[in-house]
Amino acid sequence: MRLSRTKATLYGNLQTVKMRRRHGLFAAEGMKAVTDMSSHYTMEALIATPEAELPDSLVASAGIVYEATPAEMKALGSFTTPSSVMGIFRIPADVAPVIDDSRLYLMLDGVRDPGNLGTIIRTCHWFGIFDILASHDCVDCYNPKTVQATMGSLGAVQVHYCNLADIVKDHPTMPVYGTLLEGENIFRSTLSDHGFIVMGNEGTGISEQMRGMLTQGLHIPPATDNHGESLNVAIATAVVLAQFVK
Repeated sequence: MRLSRTKATLYGNLQTVKMRRRHGLFAAEGMKAVTDMSSHYTMEALIATPEAELPDSLVASAGIVYEATPAEMKALGSFTTPSSVMGIFRIPADVAPVIDDSRLYLMLDGVRDPGNLGTIIRTCHWFGIFDILASHDCVDCYNPKTVQATMGSLGAVQVHYCNLADIVKDHPTMPVYGTLLEGENIFRSTLSDHGFIVMGNEGTGISEQMRGMLTQGLHIPPATDNHGESLNVAIATAVVLAQFVK
């Protein structure tokens, strides 16, 4: 079926968080991303160019298949070079997290860059952290750049948007870790196998409210005096999670 102008407008508008929330839909571009997302989300539509080779299993999981030209695909998507395949998926209802006091959770306090969030989701999947607790001012996890950066891990890792302070207050026995310049050397610290790990905003770090709730500050020391100003939050998250898993 040819992609209509009405549907093209609707799906193209999913580049914005306002329209994603209004319609309860998000887009994934590229064969790998679409295939991975189809394992975790309900696909409303599959859009492809005539030249695209679509697996039967992917076609079967789609509600409907639309044909579009490369020019139309470029207008729909976020890639400089348009993909030949795009999937439109339904955003599931946001479910409040159920906290198990024996597990580790990552808290994101004001992370705004979609690529950073996507890389963090992918990193959590690698290290076995399956629930991310994100403050309401974090970037939307269904942002196209975030979806792409997860490399298929979105869906395997759940992102819950919530009030972080309330979660900490409701679980007073859980240790709360956070990265601070004045924190303890993480490579020499005793770390728990449960608790909350707080990572802050790219520019300002952990908010004052959450900083006051930390039970232990951690610092990733540079190897030499000749170093950059700071680590990227996604890279810092990988280092921190690796230490906790170890």
